[in-house]
Amino acid sequence: MDKFLLPLFVINLLLTLTDAAVGYHAAPALMRHFTPDEEAAEHSTAGMRGMLGLVVALYMFFNCYGYYRGNGVILLVVAGVILADMVAQIALRKRVGQRSGE
Repeated sequence: MDKFLLPLFVINLLLTLTDAAVGYHAAPALMRHFTPDEEAAEHSTAGMRGMLGLVVALYMFFNCYGYYRGNGVILLVVAGVILADMVAQIALRKRVGQRSGE
């Protein structure tokens, strides 16, 4: 399992960056759809983007923790959580886009 730790670590790093990009661009569209007031939507978007930094930090903390402890299971769990998060964001964005006619 040790020979798979570094590639898994790098894959998780790339997945984290991709997930952050998806979340950064999906947040404004979701907030515009669910918040009727434009000013409240901007404020909510800023809050969501702030929380995005926290989520990325947690993903990277557990990614580094799993790598430096030599625990491949943690790395696999982190990869699964990141993929689930990314798929959920994309699915929600598409569902919102279909309902609003975009």
